Amino acid sequence: MSDSNKEGKVDKNTLFVRGIPTNASKEQLSDFFSQFAPVKHAIIVTDKAEDSKGFGFVSFTSEDDSVLALAGAKAKKFNKVLLKVDIAKRRERKEKKASGEIAREKSKYDKESIEKRRPRLIVRNLPWSARSSQDLKEVFEKFGNVVDVIIPRKAGGRMSGFAFVTMRKQSGAEAAVAGSKDLKIDGREVRVELALEKEKFLEKKKVETKEESDDEDDDDDDDEDEIDEDGEIEDDEDEDEEDEDHKPNRQTPYCIFIRNLPYDASEETLQEHFEKFGPIRYALPVVDHNTGQAKGTGFVAFKNSQDYEDCLLNAPKPTSNSVLLPDEVSPLYVYQGRVLSIAPAVDRDSAGRLMERNEKKRQEALGKGEKDKRNIYLLHEGRISENSVLASLLTPADLNAREESYKLRVQQLNKNPTLHLSLTRLAIRNLPRAMTEKSLKALGRKAIVEFATELRQGKRNPFSKEELVRSSKHRFEMEGGNFQELLDEATTGHASVTLQKKNKKKGVVLQSKIITEVKGTGEQGRSRGYGFLEYRDHKHALMGLRWLNAHLVTPEEIFEGLNEDEKKSINMEGFSKRRLIVEFAIENAQVVRRRKEKAINFRKESLKRKADEMKKTEDELKAEAKKAEEDKKAEDVRQIIADKRRRKKRQKH
Repeated sequence: MSDSNKEGKVDKNTLFVRGIPTNASKEQLSDFFSQFAPVKHAIIVTDKAEDSKGFGFVSFTSEDDSVLALAGAKAKKFNKVLLKVDIAKRRERKEKKASGEIAREKSKYDKESIEKRRPRLIVRNLPWSARSSQDLKEVFEKFGNVVDVIIPRKAGGRMSGFAFVTMRKQSGAEAAVAGSKDLKIDGREVRVELALEKEKFLEKKKVETKEESDDEDDDDDDDEDEIDEDGEIEDDEDEDEEDEDHKPNRQTPYCIFIRNLPYDASEETLQEHFEKFGPIRYALPVVDHNTGQAKGTGFVAFKNSQDYEDCLLNAPKPTSNSVLLPDEVSPLYVYQGRVLSIAPAVDRDSAGRLMERNEKKRQEALGKGEKDKRNIYLLHEGRISENSVLASLLTPADLNAREESYKLRVQQLNKNPTLHLSLTRLAIRNLPRAMTEKSLKALGRKAIVEFATELRQGKRNPFSKEELVRSSKHRFEMEGGNFQELLDEATTGHASVTLQKKNKKKGVVLQSKIITEVKGTGEQGRSRGYGFLEYRDHKHALMGLRWLNAHLVTPEEIFEGLNEDEKKSINMEGFSKRRLIVEFAIENAQVVRRRKEKAINFRKESLKRKADEMKKTEDELKAEAKKAEEDKKAEDVRQIIADKRRRKKRQKH
């Protein structure tokens, strides 16, 4: 264990989970969190009778994974219950002292809370809107003469959430502490205490830590690395005046984070809007403390858990990568004409790491920074949420099958690091057994045409710049060519004349494959209902996936592209209409590498053969030219000899 952990710091790789149903197992808990990130291990704390205490811990291999799981678990139910999840906090076990000795030590520091210098108050939980020292001075002058008011700020001008008020007399300071109960500043309740000197504060904290350790159950004392079950990850704001920046911020229960707010949103209008869900504690738009301008985000804290869950779980999903135009949104999530993006609030450190992670993903999508070599971000392509328009077309059994498929794919990718998601190959299930590879290829081509038509009609969202850049970059890596041409295509969405000629030679669908049953004799049997489509590039694969997913295959599409003899051989007996399940295929990196090397070697051999043929042709042409020249010379000699003979004959006559 690191020294930082031993000193009561947070364990950023572990989550502290409360509200776990008593009938839940640690395997179920592990499976739940594995959908967000790979789980190292999960435990549920039990008592002597092996009954669950309703809380536990989930550990991950990295801080990024724990933060991702923290955000995901706050917005999804586990066994029909919304869990309370925080970054875990470790505490060090120390030798116990007698309770009387601890009480005496604590009392000693309480009596010495009056400092040798002028009496100073610390005002905690101060709202960020309280920026004026003069205004704060006027609040405390009713208790006595105020000498000075200091409102500390962090690096960059950010508010710290507390202030120091120096009184002239000790009696005034004590009167302020006694008279400041339930005191509110700018609508927020603050806590006023006598400030301690740094040395006394640190000694007092040690005493309080020992006292808390003694209050734990004896069973817990056996584990030196036990994490305090009562310790929520919040800022209790027991700060000294010189070390304020190192504690995490306070987390308010039932708090949501809102994006896409208008810049002129106020506390009053925001509170009025969200009170439609139920009573709230506060509503705060976020303001840049350097510029004083709104950031377009905010926080709302509810008083009741049910109102919080109703608001969070029914919120519309973000539509930046949606396969369709935004669904009809409830007016509860539309604020001054804007559709709000709702997410569970996390502590400031986790929020910062989430922001860094999202920015890193965006940079990777743009081709910058470290590349996601396994293309894990494509897992969510084709996933249909319960509240989407496509979900209304599916049966509950179909939706459940899709969700089980998603979970299985996540587990496969987590267990085997050599697996990755293909950028151009689609895995298709629920295929009618009568469909052939030829008709599947025709359906793949039709998907591209139909998607492009719907895109022109405004029924589909256009591709983002990141998707176009990703597709062009992948094609450049696979095929080579003029990178500027590919970049122009990514920017404009249209290929150059040169690229269009190259594309026509290949075709948009490179390969279609249907998996069939194998009989005991080794002969191929009927279709197993799933197959693959390989597209020319990533852009067309996205078009195919977004049109084919949940598509209902018709009998006409089964006969598409077949000749008369092939149509007669199709057996339509037992045909039933099914909606396709389409996802990016999982591939083994080693197999793909061997396939790529094979293709490169084949290309090299092909080029070598062409070069040999060209060289051979060139040699033949040279030989023919030399022979023609020699023949011409011989003909010229014969002509000269013939002329001489004729002249001699004329001379004789």
